Amino acid sequence: MKKDILAFGTILVAAILIMLALRKPVPKAPLQVANKQTNAPAMSVSALTNSVSTNRLIKISTRLNELSDADKENFRSNFVARYKPALKRWSDAFDGRVPFSPDSVTADNMVERIGKNATYSEYVFAVDGITLGIQDSKGVAVVDYLNSPKETGKMTVLPKNPQPVSTLPITRDELLTMLTSEGSVPVVSSDIRIVPSGFSGSLNGGAIVNVGGAPDNPASWKYDLVFGTDGKLAYYLKPNH
Repeated sequence: MKKDILAFGTILVAAILIMLALRKPVPKAPLQVANKQTNAPAMSVSALTNSVSTNRLIKISTRLNELSDADKENFRSNFVARYKPALKRWSDAFDGRVPFSPDSVTADNMVERIGKNATYSEYVFAVDGITLGIQDSKGVAVVDYLNSPKETGKMTVLPKNPQPVSTLPITRDELLTMLTSEGSVPVVSSDIRIVPSGFSGSLNGGAIVNVGGAPDNPASWKYDLVFGTDGKLAYYLKPNH
């Protein structure tokens, strides 16, 4: 009997020791990435990550004056054949609501290209202080971004007049006609949500418009728009779903 108790006690102690050993934290040295080709000091993982991120950014965003001659020629050819017609179609769909004439946009207005290959590129233009984005994805060119900082900047400023203007510069029916004409994604009247912009900033008399998706999930919206008091677009975003 004593032998059995002793054996059991030995097994129990051994089990406890094993459990303590397994639970004991093992310190880990910081991971280093060494250069095997030289005697240079090892680079930390954080430094390497920052370096890679910087290199990726440099490759993704290219200013007009940084494009090669071949890329410039290709862009100018596409601008005439594809981007300008896409801008004209988009402007026609919004029927006078665009804050500049599409004829005023030239290839020289292009500021930078964002993208690494022909699968996806975003061409950013500056037109009279307004930022315009034309997306070229898989051979299809569409306008997907517009921002007029002069107007949208008012949305971040508290209104001096505490009484917001509740009238809207655009109707639901007008929006439905425009978005249907734009035609990138299907839209029905119930998709359209309109809020007077004066309720949340100094753009008093304008309209904030969200289309489709869940009201509390901007990433799901089909369109995100802001109209100024003159009824013209101050902001336009068509997410690439």
